[in-house]
Amino acid sequence: MAVRTIIPGPPGTGKTWTLVNKYLVKEINGLHTDPKKIVYVTFSNAAAEEANKRIKHPLLYISTLHYLGKEECKIDTTTQLLKDRKWKQFTSQSKICRGMKFETKKDIYGNTIHQNPHMRIISYARSKKIDLIEAALQLDLHHSVDLWLTEQINEDLKSYKEQTGMIEFSDMITQFVEEDKRLALDAVFLDEAQDLSPLQWDMFFHIEKQCERSYIAGDDDQTIYGFQGADPNIFINLKGVFDNQIYSHRVPKKIHAKALDILKQINQRLNKPWEARDEEGTYKENCLLRDFNFKNDDWMILAQTNAQLKEPAQYLNDLNLRYKGGQNELLPEDLLKAYRIWIKLNSGASVSGEDAQHVIKNFLRKKQVKHGFGEGKLLDKVFTVTLDELQKEHGVLVSGSWEHLHMSDEQKNYIKLLLKNGDNLTIDSKIELSTIHGAKGRECKNVILYIDFGSEDENDFLAREADKDADKIHRLYFVGVTRAKQNLYVMESIQTNFYNIGHPII
Repeated sequence: MAVRTIIPGPPGTGKTWTLVNKYLVKEINGLHTDPKKIVYVTFSNAAAEEANKRIKHPLLYISTLHYLGKEECKIDTTTQLLKDRKWKQFTSQSKICRGMKFETKKDIYGNTIHQNPHMRIISYARSKKIDLIEAALQLDLHHSVDLWLTEQINEDLKSYKEQTGMIEFSDMITQFVEEDKRLALDAVFLDEAQDLSPLQWDMFFHIEKQCERSYIAGDDDQTIYGFQGADPNIFINLKGVFDNQIYSHRVPKKIHAKALDILKQINQRLNKPWEARDEEGTYKENCLLRDFNFKNDDWMILAQTNAQLKEPAQYLNDLNLRYKGGQNELLPEDLLKAYRIWIKLNSGASVSGEDAQHVIKNFLRKKQVKHGFGEGKLLDKVFTVTLDELQKEHGVLVSGSWEHLHMSDEQKNYIKLLLKNGDNLTIDSKIELSTIHGAKGRECKNVILYIDFGSEDENDFLAREADKDADKIHRLYFVGVTRAKQNLYVMESIQTNFYNIGHPII
């Protein structure tokens, strides 16, 4: 059994830094462990990418658990993964599923979920390792969904996957354990442990048994992916040698005090010492958008749902101030990306084949590309490419102004207005709109936090969520509050149901 070291730490205490710069360094330089006998796994792609930047050694894996499972089980996601149009192949073979939609969509928080409620229940049941009835109860779908039909869909899906070799994301985890994959390891590192579902914990424990040492970092108070099956209690109940990270390098005293008030309301949690950064900071309530000068500093505007971000989005649009996130329809991320790639190409620089393909496929009209070169298919295996090469070898017929890019007149006029006002679109905006879920793991000097429970429909939904599991809502706002590095501004509530920071949910 591995000797387990547990690194709990509230926001800003440097859990990832400790994993990498203390324990990983000790493994390689102190214990002289072969890097190829170490894996570093985490919950999210973003955290895996950040770890890849920090870790200077060629470990066996620095990845999510899903990616590790995919690689070790030799799963080809291009052909085997059930997603998008591939669901139609399943529905054509399952009589009870004909006419049903199996694509994913965004929930009110902006998270990707199954559009089909039966599949939401099935996926949640797998993640939590519970039966379908219990899953429906926990998701509050037991009154609106025919559970007999859910069971039949589940059986048809199992049969289809067995016959075709197709898989779902969860199968990357289950196959790894069922096939008893062995990696010849000395040590395993796990970051963002609080976000793992019971199914993912099974995979981690399977890996851990193969190691001499394990290192687990997380914070149960930041467990906000319960809709995906995350279970904070597994982290809370872990046994091992504890190395508490106490001092926050992010959260100043006044914001820290409000965060502690939230923690007092959470019933199920691991008690952890935590001290603020040695600076006062600012905490203000009952704020209005007109109170802020968005032209200076960095800003992050947070709300529970994307719908709540429409008000600040419109306010910023009226001021001709660019922002990222918040489902920006005037300058969505894919358009901004295409603009930047086009500007770079026309400056004489090279871009990746993938980036060039993004422009050709999505933002050039058919008449702007020679017949037979549509969607930049020949760029699949091209490492880098220049505009001259795109014109000579890949059929591109235009160059010069960004106005060649295909977009709506409203978007084009908006970009012209931003440029006229001196905005440099090749650098990121200093204003970001995000749901609290979307801001997990990040920070900003100035944070504006909406506390209303959303529109009328959202209000009812979120109020029911709070009634079912108040800890979940407290954890969500704990994450929101602790994104602020210097100043936290809480917006004035205009609805009956809202989150009162530091108080029970009534």
